[in-house]
Amino acid sequence: METSLPNYYAIIPADVRYDRTLSPNAKLLYGEITSMCGKEGFCWAENSYFAYLYDVKNIAVSRWISMLEKNGHIKTFLNKKDGNSRKIYIGNKGLP
Repeated sequence: METSLPNYYAIIPADVRYDRTLSPNAKLLYGEITSMCGKEGFCWAENSYFAYLYDVKNIAVSRWISMLEKNGHIKTFLNKKDGNSRKIYIGNKGLP
């Protein structure tokens, strides 16, 4: 998969950085998600994109996203009408 890497700043607030229930990679993924939320207010990337960036399997990304959501750091929404496209929001800000 040939893709250009994003050139945005990542933000990882203290409540995520010091959350002992999160793996270090989940925290890094959170930063990546924040960097992609700047333009649209949500992140649209699929697990395969993050897996490519971090050279891991999709299942690892899925686990990290689940950890982040379980702990209230992100919220995901699936749009079944749009082919199961996903939007990831940071915290509870701007949720539809």
